[in-house]
Amino acid sequence: MKTADTLVDLLPGREETETSGIRFLLGEQREAFVRYGELARRAGALLHHFQAAGAAPGDPVLLFVRNNIAFIDAFWACQLGGLVPVPLSAGVHLHHLRKLAAVAGQFDGPILFTERELLQRYVTRYRARPTAPGCVCLVEDVVAFDAEAPRHATAPQDTALIQFSSGSTGEPKGVVLSHANLLANIGAISRAAAIDASDVTLSWMPLSHDMGLIGFHLVPLFNAVTQVLMPTEQFLRQPSCWLQSAQRMRATLLCSPNFGYRHYLDAAAAPEETLDLSHVRLIFNGAEPISAPLCRDFCARLAASGLDAGAMFPVYGLAEASLAVSFVQPGTGVQALRLAADRLAVGARIVVGAEQPASVERVSVGQPLPGCEISIRGRDGRPLADDTVGHIHIRGASVTRGYHGRLPAADGWLDTGDLGFRHDEQLYVTGRDRDLLFVHGQNWYPEDLEHLLHDHVGVTPGRVAVAAGRSGAEERDRVLVFVQYRRGLDGFQKLADEVCAVLGAHAGVRADAVIPVARLPRTSSGKLQRHRLAAAFARGEYDRSVSASVAADAGALPDAATHLERELLDICQRVFAGRRLTRDQNLFELGADSLTLVRVHDEIEARYPGRVAVTDMFDHPTVAALSVFLARP
Repeated sequence: MKTADTLVDLLPGREETETSGIRFLLGEQREAFVRYGELARRAGALLHHFQAAGAAPGDPVLLFVRNNIAFIDAFWACQLGGLVPVPLSAGVHLHHLRKLAAVAGQFDGPILFTERELLQRYVTRYRARPTAPGCVCLVEDVVAFDAEAPRHATAPQDTALIQFSSGSTGEPKGVVLSHANLLANIGAISRAAAIDASDVTLSWMPLSHDMGLIGFHLVPLFNAVTQVLMPTEQFLRQPSCWLQSAQRMRATLLCSPNFGYRHYLDAAAAPEETLDLSHVRLIFNGAEPISAPLCRDFCARLAASGLDAGAMFPVYGLAEASLAVSFVQPGTGVQALRLAADRLAVGARIVVGAEQPASVERVSVGQPLPGCEISIRGRDGRPLADDTVGHIHIRGASVTRGYHGRLPAADGWLDTGDLGFRHDEQLYVTGRDRDLLFVHGQNWYPEDLEHLLHDHVGVTPGRVAVAAGRSGAEERDRVLVFVQYRRGLDGFQKLADEVCAVLGAHAGVRADAVIPVARLPRTSSGKLQRHRLAAAFARGEYDRSVSASVAADAGALPDAATHLERELLDICQRVFAGRRLTRDQNLFELGADSLTLVRVHDEIEARYPGRVAVTDMFDHPTVAALSVFLARP
């Protein structure tokens, strides 16, 4: 751990840290190693390219790249030149391009650092570049790393990063973080997690996400310990490689949001007998609501591999706090309370130890990190007593001074948008305020209803979402249940009936609609986006699914011109269950995302090895076009 006033002070000289650095996993047992002492040289050379594109101190640089090595080089080039990096989740899917367009529109002529394919996709979609032609720097054009560039004298209060929330919709908000903000949080994280020279970190989280960039790049750099960065796509495609790599690298610190644990367990029927996780000290669990049953299941399944249940490390944080707000004590594992579900409205005092059917579990996320304060407040803004649910407010040295183009909070306290309470000096987060459902005078958190469906219907966690259909004319929210269902609609009505029966019997809640969907929308870090489902329902996008859920011919495949088309339609119909397909249907209009494409591609690959790449599916997005491409000589 070292003393620093700005992020640039973290960069060691070339003679330092000859053994520690960054191991970039590149897939298929390939990797690249960059010593910390080399970062300044590489970043300085890339800064030369940015300055050639017209970048000056204070200018924003949109980092829209998939390559982790290029991202890290660009991030540090910005720091050396006094530029402001704006990390964005990069990809060719439409939602990535929309986010890029929305963020680029908030700046006046930003520099864009991206890949040629991504730029071409954007131009094809929008018939224009996201910024001026001279303000684009392509990864492929950076071929020389021997040029020197003038560096900028940075101050602690200068902006070091603008973090746009991964879940932003409409006009996204950019969280402005100074060097002082980041260093305060990085230091607090290091102390609270007791990081020392023996640690090795490993992360598959995207570097565009604060847990990936700050928690698992800047924190290990601050402590001069080796870090391992795995491509997110590699984990999504082959989740078992996460813990295999942890064993191979002898990693002591891991991380994942809730969905990652479920994704691993779903894919790995049983851990390999040779898997050894006895060296894992902490697994950071944050970025979305934490499920106590899932944590227990994950630890139990991996106990034979030497994973200590005390290594599970529930944390709470948000971009506005730079990253972390509160940690549990290392080694204590998951500590949860069982609560009366009808006593979780704002201003209500919790009832602990409730045994009635409508009880829920909430996980402790510990105590505030050094330098951070937490206040639980009512709707009137006044502080509430312990054991009372309210809005979580924070303030401290790591908390943002405001959003890009918007005024900061007047009194220094920031409303996180989360609800929670304190009990025995521990913070418990109950859910997001905007996700709360109001039904017949009672408040319900979607996660609690989803857990009921898992326990009593058998719906897999992570494959059901409960959302509120809002209407100002009604006295209650409409309860919408979205189920990821890919087996055709013949058997869906039975499942829908079970969903309605369980919600009625165990929660006294009536489901207004039970809707089959091919996928559930998530952020780049895996966080469920219920508001997107509710918005799509309000726009009428699921009208056909609701009305046709019991149609006798819903599972029938449409006509196909060739045997090859029939095979492709069969694959796509299973992945996009509940949606009527034709040979000319554009798959992206059905909501295909990265995970969906991986599933379709994997099935095609199993039948026709080496014939189709994932990127080919963007150029041939219909079954008819894909079959022609696949049939080529």
